[in-house]
Amino acid sequence: MHWAQLRVYGHLMCEKLDLPQIRLALVYFEIGSQQETRFEETRPREELASLFASQCQGFARWAAQELAHRDARDTALQTLAFPHGDFRPGQRQLAEAVFRAHRSRRCLLAQAPTGIGKTLGTLFPALKAAPEQRLDKILFLAAKTPGRQLALDAAATLKGRDGQGLPLRVLELCARDKACQYPDRLCRGDSCPLAQGFYDRLPAARAACLEAPLLDRQRLQEIALAHQVCPYYLGSEMTRWSDLIVGDYKQNSFHQ
Repeated sequence: MHWAQLRVYGHLMCEKLDLPQIRLALVYFEIGSQQETRFEETRPREELASLFASQCQGFARWAAQELAHRDARDTALQTLAFPHGDFRPGQRQLAEAVFRAHRSRRCLLAQAPTGIGKTLGTLFPALKAAPEQRLDKILFLAAKTPGRQLALDAAATLKGRDGQGLPLRVLELCARDKACQYPDRLCRGDSCPLAQGFYDRLPAARAACLEAPLLDRQRLQEIALAHQVCPYYLGSEMTRWSDLIVGDYKQNSFHQ
């Protein structure tokens, strides 16, 4: 990743200064020891231009894919119907209050008894309000694991039986200590095998995540281990590309 960034800078300098080639230096500085580690290479202008074009093409494909997903998601949410035949007693009033709060961009504190269907009664109107209010993401935070599962179950109900009815990307986040596969090692390439080469294997893992109907903790872990990347940091990466993020407010599990 650092070489890619440096080579983009090299391409821009070649174009600006009309250089036939350029010598690039990638320097790491260790604060504790005050030591520098230096890597150098010389690249011709034509090669850097080709690398830059390849980067831009990859970004353009990804951007087009993401714009298409957002359009499809917002169109589907506008026509999304309540998944059950009717609301439970009190559930409609809760849903209407949540919807109005989103439309007016204000906070809402609601109290409701057990069994009223609070999870679906809040998630459904929040999603319905998202296209009009141009909400890119919705965070559903719970105090405990069962609360997260209720939100995931509600999302699965909204998405349909096969998970393909609603183009909604759902991600479950958990605390790092619960996701870590090597708790006795440091989060760096010379200690953890899932950290070494993380960014080299990230694109394939990220693409696999986008194909998952619902990215809960188990599915995220399966994809991460299949591509030999850290499940926790893969989840952090997928917060960028998910529509509904389910996590804990008691755990330091969500960083944006």
